[in-house]
Amino acid sequence: MRLRVIDLETSGNHPASSEVIEFGSVDLVLINGAWQMEPPRTQLFRPSAPLTPETQAVHHLMEEDFAADLPHATPDALGALVQHSPCPDMLAAHHIAFERHFLTDAITGGLRWLCTLRIGQKLWPEAPRHTNQILRYWLKLDLDRSLAAPAHRAGPDAYVTAHILQRQLALAPPDELFRLTQARHVRRGAALRSGRDMSRQEQLFP
Repeated sequence: MRLRVIDLETSGNHPASSEVIEFGSVDLVLINGAWQMEPPRTQLFRPSAPLTPETQAVHHLMEEDFAADLPHATPDALGALVQHSPCPDMLAAHHIAFERHFLTDAITGGLRWLCTLRIGQKLWPEAPRHTNQILRYWLKLDLDRSLAAPAHRAGPDAYVTAHILQRQLALAPPDELFRLTQARHVRRGAALRSGRDMSRQEQLFP
């Protein structure tokens, strides 16, 4: 089984007024009962309009980072990256509500998504917050710092998310994590209260 963890950097928050300018992915592959991580893959896409200062302040990409011969992020170009061979069985991202704005079912072929944010909220309600970087340090992930930096770039963020997902897969198989992705979000305070009444294993996987 192959899970493809994806992160996008964009020129804004909504596809109607913005576009993908960087695609990053890391595959987790189940081999002999263990989830093995493959190296990150990244692709820059040339924006069709100048990036705003607000956008540049997030990921620090500048005009000189985009060569004139770079492609634009067309649906076909994005689909080729999402489904590049070997094709994944499922997709994952830290906050799939964002990625799925840009990677529609038509682009992904209707593959199922795992959301490490939603899963983390349910598996680890005691975490101080559930952002990518806070979970990175709260979980004490053993990362190659050269691959995990800089933050807010597609390759490094996908690399961090893949490690978070690897920890989640150690607690439950993909189908259970998909169920948690779909489950209604429980507010942190309520989750903590319920956690005092029953074990997490009983609560999440009856």
